[in-house]
Amino acid sequence: MRTAERTGAEFGNLTRRRLLGGVLAAAAIPLFGAACGRNVAAPVDGGLTVTDLTGQRIELRGPTRRVVTIPMPAASMIVAVNGGPEVLVGMNAVSRTAIEGSFLGEVYPELLDVPTDVAGTEFAPNVESVLSVNPDVVIQWGDRGPGIVDPLRNVGLSVVGLTYGTQQDLEDTVALYGELLDKQNRARVILDEMQRGLDGLRAAEHGSGAVPSVLYLRGALDGLQVGGGASYNHFVTELVGARNPAAGIDAEQGTIDTEQLLAWDPDLILLGNFGPMMPENMYADPALATLQAVRRRRVYKVPLGGYRWDPPSQESPLMWQWLAGLVHGTRAPGLRDDVVRQYAFMYAVEPNAAQLDAILQVQHNAGSADYVDFGH
Repeated sequence: MRTAERTGAEFGNLTRRRLLGGVLAAAAIPLFGAACGRNVAAPVDGGLTVTDLTGQRIELRGPTRRVVTIPMPAASMIVAVNGGPEVLVGMNAVSRTAIEGSFLGEVYPELLDVPTDVAGTEFAPNVESVLSVNPDVVIQWGDRGPGIVDPLRNVGLSVVGLTYGTQQDLEDTVALYGELLDKQNRARVILDEMQRGLDGLRAAEHGSGAVPSVLYLRGALDGLQVGGGASYNHFVTELVGARNPAAGIDAEQGTIDTEQLLAWDPDLILLGNFGPMMPENMYADPALATLQAVRRRRVYKVPLGGYRWDPPSQESPLMWQWLAGLVHGTRAPGLRDDVVRQYAFMYAVEPNAAQLDAILQVQHNAGSADYVDFGH
C-alpha cells in the first residue's frame, strides 16, 4: 500500500556540506552555495546550473523531469530521491536485472517497460536510442574516459558525470540528484539516515576479542571474485567492526582460486547479487567442506530490495545494519521495521511481511546460522 510522502522533519535535520550548498542556492544565495560545497547557481529565467562529481558545470533549462541513467546503480537512486519512477525514461539493462523480480519491480512494474537499449557493453552509449526518449539529462560515468561521454555531448545532450565507489561519492551523488530533480529536502532525509547509521556504528564497542573476518564474493558460479581493499565492501566490513581477508588486493575486486579461499578461511562469507550463487551451492561443494564458514553455516546471500545491497546505494544504511547483526550475532533487531520506514519514504510503499522476507533473502538464507526471525 502506497503511503503519503513523509517530510524530512520526521528523520531529523542534516547540514551536510554539499547539500547545504544546493539548498541555499535554491533560495537565490549563490555566494553561500559556492562556499558550502556544491556549486548550484540560483535559477535564472527558470534555468539551473549544477556541478557534477567530476567538476563539470552543466547548464539546464530547469529541474530535471526526464532522466536516462547509464551507470548501473543510478536508476533506483533516481527513483528514491524523486519519490517515484516517472522521471526515469531510460536505464542500463543491468539495472533492470536488479529490478526484475525484486521489490521495486513488484510495486512499480512500469519500470520494467523503461527502455534499456540506451547503452551497450562497457557503458558505451547508444546515442540514437538516448535521443529517442528526449531526456533532460543523461547520467553517465565521468571518470572512465571521454569515449563514453563525448558522443552524447556532441549531439547536444546534457551529461552529468559520476564518480562512484566511496561513501563520499555516494553522499555527493544523492545530493546531486536532489539538485537535479529539485528534491533537495528528500535528498537531505536520505543523507540524514546515512549519517545516523555511520555515527552509530562508529561509536559502537565490540569488545576486545578477535576481530571476525568477512569475505565478500560477487556471487558468480564460475569464479571467485572478491571485494578487495579498494572496494565499498571493504569499507562496509570495517565499518561494522570486521576484517576483510582480501584487503591486500589493491583494487575494487580480484579473482582468487579455491586454495586462496581455503587459506583465508573466513569466519563469514557474503554472496553478492551480481551472480546466482547461493549458500546451498557452497554448502554442497565438497571442495569447500573444511571452510569454517561452511562448517558453521555462516554463508549468506546479500539482500536485494530497491537495489542490490552490496554496492553503495540509497539503501546502504540497511546493509550496514544487516551485516552488523550477522557479524556480532545480534540478528539486527528492528531491521525489518527500518526497512518498512525507509521504503515508505524512498518508494512511497510499505513492504508487507512476504516482501520483507524476499528482500532479506529469508528463503535462500534459511539454512544458514542464526537467520530464523532475523531482523525482528
